[in-house]
Amino acid sequence: MEIQSILANVTKADIKRDPFPHIVIKDALNPELYQALSETMPTVEYISEKIGKPVVSNERYNYMSAHMFKDDTIAPVWKDFARYHSSEEFFHQFLDLFYDDLVESHPEAEEKYGKLRDLRVGRRGADNHETHDILMDCTAVIGSPVVGTPTSYRGPHVDKPYKLFGGLFYMRLPEDDAVGGDLQLYKYRSDEHKFYASESEYGDSRFDIDPQYVEEVATIPYAANTLVMYPINRYALHGVSVRNLTQHQRRFVALVGDMQDMLFDLAL
Repeated sequence: MEIQSILANVTKADIKRDPFPHIVIKDALNPELYQALSETMPTVEYISEKIGKPVVSNERYNYMSAHMFKDDTIAPVWKDFARYHSSEEFFHQFLDLFYDDLVESHPEAEEKYGKLRDLRVGRRGADNHETHDILMDCTAVIGSPVVGTPTSYRGPHVDKPYKLFGGLFYMRLPEDDAVGGDLQLYKYRSDEHKFYASESEYGDSRFDIDPQYVEEVATIPYAANTLVMYPINRYALHGVSVRNLTQHQRRFVALVGDMQDMLFDLAL
């Protein structure tokens, strides 16, 4: 099956500016490709077994492209999709949309790395920063069912400062009637705010902020075939709304581009 870029029909006119630059694209993929991916997406049970992470309530389970490429049971359409959406061509499509925003928020990036369009693009899990400037990935992600107590997987935060961009492609199942699990966008209430760092499962730091310091601006529903994508900077505050008790799995694709060094600082 021919792979379509999730940015194929997106233009700068689709960029929303409040509270930070981002796009929200409904029906991002043609129905045939979306259906093929949806029907063959790995489950939380499958990923749990493969990566050796027990299934607990409302936790995130990642199956990165490096895992997919080595897995003979993963459908070819997923491997092709992951390969394209972690490629130099896809990175340049992102730059076509958000180059000006990236340069504005990270003016020192081009001083250090050279022109963003000339970055050496590699793939996370296969390449490294000794030979590549940015490591892309396209990861199948499952949020496990919520049992016991309704929870938010993660409250207000900014993505890790060494990431150049982030993307979420939602793949909600038609029968999923769970309430919550939507994406919330925030802005700072004032300049007086404080982040706190915690260690992620990958051994690096993630940066969260107490809800008292932020104000919700928009909610983007967790909906099938919907893309959200944005450059990462100190103002790209977002989180996930509380998800009620449910046996349904929360399914999406995570798109990232990792640089070697921090692109900005967060006051802790």
